[in-house]
Amino acid sequence: MKQLFAAITLVTFIIFASCAKKTAPAGSTAEAPKPKSTSYTTDVLPLLQARCTPCHFPSKGGNKANFETYATASKFGAAMLERIQKNPGERGFMPMRNPKLSEADITTIKKWVEGGLAEN
Repeated sequence: MKQLFAAITLVTFIIFASCAKKTAPAGSTAEAPKPKSTSYTTDVLPLLQARCTPCHFPSKGGNKANFETYATASKFGAAMLERIQKNPGERGFMPMRNPKLSEADITTIKKWVEGGLAEN
């Protein structure tokens, strides 16, 4: 009798376990939306226009590394990131003679560079 009760209990447990709804564990990335990628046109260009004009925009009279178009700015992505991460007073700091970019602005350029320098 005990063996029959144990067998019925085991079968019942197996049935309930197989019918239980499967959920992703907490912290799973399966349900998390992908973060928006950072692009030159949407995210980086407006920042550069606000903080790097006129020096890096030939159409505004600048004569430094050209950030005006994707084709030219993408060539300087890594160097740009390196220089904006420096502190004022350090050799190569950008933007020269201006306050350091905000952490949000630096993060935007960092995401752009580390994300593969997307254009759009």
